[in-house]
Amino acid sequence: MFKKLFVCVTIAFALLTFHSCKKVPGEGGFASIEGKLYVKNYDATFTIITSEYYLPGENVYIIYGDDTEIGNTIKTSYDGSFKFNYLRKGKYKVYAIGKDPSKPSLSVPKETLLEVTITKKKEKVDLGTLTITK
Repeated sequence: MFKKLFVCVTIAFALLTFHSCKKVPGEGGFASIEGKLYVKNYDATFTIITSEYYLPGENVYIIYGDDTEIGNTIKTSYDGSFKFNYLRKGKYKVYAIGKDPSKPSLSVPKETLLEVTITKKKEKVDLGTLTITK
């Protein structure tokens, strides 16, 4: 009786251990996603660009896999660059928030979102430039 119970507990433990070892997208790996955030500032009517530049000190967000909540937030560097380190294989959504130029009088926020999949353990993904409107 004790031997059967021991075998059943051992098998259950092994199955739970292997099942819980499945690594989902998120932190804990060796991959990274990087890019630069660029802003175009418009006048009040959103018809004339008043300035444009790489934006320092702005939040950039990442969502891991199919999650609906923000996984991490970082601020851009002095040159508008950002980098999410220590990621595992999987799908990610990276975005920044600006204004929606199609609704200038409402000052409605609009996200610029890029989806990316990391397929290699030590992959470095360069998103290039994300452009937002302010």
